[in-house]
Amino acid sequence: MVGTDCEKLFHDDWLKENTGCTSLQRGTAVMFEYRGLGLVFKRYHRGGLIGRIIAKTYRYRRLKNTRVWREFHMLHAMRELDLPVPRPIAAHCLGVPPLVYRCAVITERVPDSQNLTEILCESALDNEQWEKLGALIAHFHNLNVFHADLNASNILLTGSGEFYLVDFDKGAICTPLSRQNAEANVSRLRRSLDKLQGIHPSFHFSEENWQALTSAYQRIIQYN
Repeated sequence: MVGTDCEKLFHDDWLKENTGCTSLQRGTAVMFEYRGLGLVFKRYHRGGLIGRIIAKTYRYRRLKNTRVWREFHMLHAMRELDLPVPRPIAAHCLGVPPLVYRCAVITERVPDSQNLTEILCESALDNEQWEKLGALIAHFHNLNVFHADLNASNILLTGSGEFYLVDFDKGAICTPLSRQNAEANVSRLRRSLDKLQGIHPSFHFSEENWQALTSAYQRIIQYN
């Protein structure tokens, strides 16, 4: 494990010195090695117009209601359900007087993996892999897991062919997950793939691939 002195891992100076990352940009995960572990650092940033003004801080609330607390404990809960998500390592929440806080989380890096965006820019997945992904998303939904931003960059594929879902900020384990939210997750993924296909001329994604994913999803999903 990272040890009781892990607070230094959240300091900008330490991260810049030990990761080679000169600036901690919004939405950018910082990967580094520490005590034999591959780790990923993520700082929570506001998006949209307000994020340009107060990007790193949030209005203070009880610790259990902060974004970092919710995601950290959601990852623990999903690991208990044997779902393929990164192992949470450490979380940091700092109060900034009088009424705001800033926070960050560190997770274990999924070894030998790339995100789906990177993979599909280089090569195609066969329909069996798309079916496997559709079945996995349905499995998450059957366990009432809602991913707030299920896009291609938040799906990892390992060299051994295993999919992982990452970045559960603003996600939740619902009681139960509604059909509307489950379908919104699937629709969000489709929009992501369509957008990437419009950006990258060589992006390897087809309607046949999508039909393979959704057919597998529909075979597995059990709406509440």
